[in-house]
Formats: sequence, C-alpha cells, structure tokens
Amino acid sequence: MSSSIALYLDGPMQSWGYMSKFDRRTTLGFPTKSGVAGMICAAMGIGKDNLEQLANIANLDMKVYALAGGKCEIRRTTDYHTVGGGFDEKKSPYEKQSIVRKASGGVGDTVQTYREYLLDAKFGVILSGDEDLLKAIDSALRNPRWGVWLGRKSCVPTAPISQGIHKSEEESVSAIKEAFEKTHGEKCEIRRTITDVANFVEGSDSYMDFPTDFAERKFSVRRVSAG
Repeated sequence: MSSSIALYLDGPMQSWGYMSKFDRRTTLGFPTKSGVAGMICAAMGIGKDNLEQLANIANLDMKVYALAGGKCEIRRTTDYHTVGGGFDEKKSPYEKQSIVRKASGGVGDTVQTYREYLLDAKFGVILSGDEDLLKAIDSALRNPRWGVWLGRKSCVPTAPISQGIHKSEEESVSAIKEAFEKTHGEKCEIRRTITDVANFVEGSDSYMDFPTDFAERKFSVRRVSAG
C-alpha cells in the first residue's frame, strides 16, 4: 500500500551540501535527497555499508516544500573556519587531531574553509511509498538510534521532524502547515516545491544527489520538477 510520511524540518541553521569541497562547503536552497536519506539512516541506525536499506529509502518519492510566513524568511550566511597548522605535537601532544600534516610528515599550513548555512529555514518533506517502511521511518525519527540533524551536525532540529503517516499528499501538507503554524504562530505559505519525477522530459532540473553508497560517497542523478 502506498502512503506518505510528512516531515517538518525547522531549525536556526540548515546546510544541505551539494558538490562541496573541503575548503568551501556550499548548501543548496532546499534539502537534498542524500541529506534526507542520511538523516533517516542515522535515525534508524543503518550503517554506511548497508546498500540495500539505503536503496529502499532513496527510492521513496520525495517532494520538498519551502515554507515561509510573516517574519519567517530564509537567509544565507557563510561561516569562516581555520583548521590546524598551529600546533607542534611535541609541545602540544593533546592537539594532534588539529595538526595538518604534509606528505613528508611535517606540519602544514593552516587550512581556511568557508561553510554556508541557511538561517531560519523551514521545509516540509513528503516521502511516498511502502507503508511498512514509512512506519519504520516514523518510529525511528520519534526515537532515533543515532543523532539526527538538518544536513550537518551543527544544525540541530528545533521541532519534531515526523508529522505522521497519511493516506494522501493533501493530508501530509496539512500536517506540515499545522506544525509550522503551531510553532511560529503565523500562517504558513508554500513558496516553492521540488518534486521527484520519473523521466527527463517531466523534469526541469537535475541534481547529483541520489545516494547509492554512503561509504564510498557515490551518487547518481536525480531528476526533479521545480516550481
């Protein structure tokens, strides 16, 4: 039986990495399929090498809603980091993890990184597919085995993520809007939707964010329709 689960993603910071490199970690303006699947795998305690369960989750149809209302508007910021380069392991033996090493074994220079975040973002995500799998996801998100976050470990959700399993997309949308309005006391507006599509012709954009192997960091193309 095909049903849908409603997810409400709300937090002061979110970051959904896409084609990022170590020194510059960008974020898309909405949740990626790999990010949502990774969050669910963490909640369910699914290891990175469990390709079968990852495939079951990734193959669920996904629809993302960008939410706004009143003062709730998405903003973007970049956080500046430096990593290592300032410690001598002989003088600071407890700081070894912070030392950037060259191939020769010497201490390297400080690495500068720039990491993007979405501020005050709110999203609704609807996953559709097998009801038994959705029930397992719902249970895990309510009592996660490992930590869940909105793209990165520093992005902690500030509201319950799962808003229940529903028989239709309309019921799921209503549950997401109700969660937004209960949390913020403002009418919820849907500003944008990003929907998985079955073939190239139906879509408008392509993203390399369909996870096939988290251990090897392998992804395939996902075709979506944005509107």
